[in-house]
Amino acid sequence: MPESAWGWLIVVYLFLAGSGSGAFLAAVYCDLLAPDWSKSLARAGSLVSGPLVTIGTICLVLDLEAGLWEPWRQIYLAKNLSSMIAWGVIILSGFIPVALLYAAALNEITFVGKIARKYIRIIEYVGSALAVATATYTGVLIAVVNGVPFWNTPVMPVLFLASAISTGLAAAMIVAAIIDASTIKTLSNFALGHVIFLAIEALVLMLLVFMSLTRSTEAAISANMLISGVLSPYFWVLVVLLGILIPFILSIVEYYEYGEMPKSLVIGSDLLVLMGGMSLRALIIFSASPPQII
Repeated sequence: MPESAWGWLIVVYLFLAGSGSGAFLAAVYCDLLAPDWSKSLARAGSLVSGPLVTIGTICLVLDLEAGLWEPWRQIYLAKNLSSMIAWGVIILSGFIPVALLYAAALNEITFVGKIARKYIRIIEYVGSALAVATATYTGVLIAVVNGVPFWNTPVMPVLFLASAISTGLAAAMIVAAIIDASTIKTLSNFALGHVIFLAIEALVLMLLVFMSLTRSTEAAISANMLISGVLSPYFWVLVVLLGILIPFILSIVEYYEYGEMPKSLVIGSDLLVLMGGMSLRALIIFSASPPQII
């Protein structure tokens, strides 16, 4: 595996923050557009959203060298608004409490949730904006790194946003299926979401690779590392085959069979989406090739 300045803590952060924000968006979508027959998915998405992003943020803080021993120093980062890390602190600090409050409101957890329930629409609108910002930020964080040409492209935030929605939907569907087995038939309606966002993810990923092959030598090195180099077995098997293609096909079948697909295949498909999302972020991080100084 090629060396990278960023390691697994950043990979886990990118994955969990994306999945958590995507799960929030899935929950809001269900509650707003189909509250009568998608309550399980909405509640599941709200319950996993805040904790996933919180754990991911802890990984980000720990990756910053001062974060382990002096975590309070991260507060000073917010003063430098020219830094993407500062904007990340602001966005995450806003999204996490809103996501936790939304879970309490939607599931009516304690008196706080019952009070917040009265303002559920405001929480959903504000939280959705912060969720999109959180999911997009995971891509912007690496896209602004000029030292890695493969990352430094506006395509990266689009890729991470599409993947975040897909993995967030998968996480919500898994939890919903575990909480209420009878919801499997209802979940079939949302398999179409996987079809759409996996297709977008595949197209944007293909665009990223082809653009990188022609943009610069360093970007081409990274792209070739994925499609034909040392990382290619992981890329083609974990991301393309298992993470995108097979879940895409299974989601089409699930949508048209409407509840007839075995529960194991439904959950299995969503697990593959999560594995593919994690693998995608790991391979993008570990395929970094810095500019070569001549």
